[in-house]
Amino acid sequence: MDGRENIIVCGIDGSAAGQRALEWAVDEAIRRSCKLRVVTVWAWDGGEGIAGPSPAAAHDHAKRAQDIAVSGVLAHTDNPPEVEQLVVRGVASESLCVSALDAELMVLGSHGHGTMHDHLVGSTSMRAIHHAPCPVVILPDPRRAERALKHAKGKRRGVESPHVAPMF
Repeated sequence: MDGRENIIVCGIDGSAAGQRALEWAVDEAIRRSCKLRVVTVWAWDGGEGIAGPSPAAAHDHAKRAQDIAVSGVLAHTDNPPEVEQLVVRGVASESLCVSALDAELMVLGSHGHGTMHDHLVGSTSMRAIHHAPCPVVILPDPRRAERALKHAKGKRRGVESPHVAPMF
């Protein structure tokens, strides 16, 4: 026995890709009869009173965003899974991997901050893939997926299908 439980961890951050990951994770938890652990990671880098929220305000913002996302998905779900909600202060990839130590699957959205940010800092989903203690499912941002599909269809129009001879 490896200590894993019937738990799916889903990281959400308020993005469209995170919302898509949550919807997928809820469906998968129902399919597998698993518990769902929803994790939102927040960070606070400023000094109190310096043109930004306090740590308490940053935590509360993350908690509210998570509550809205989870209640929105569960409101449209028949027989929802048991859900545990965690709001954690820290580095997203590290906190998600720690939250998944006893999980059988981690589900994340891929939205990125752009190419430059990913080269300098690295993406949360890429770091999670390399350090997760369980399999990881990455779901694309629905808007980027739609653009990529349109782009691929546009390129395919000019390419003829190869004629394949039947095999006997």
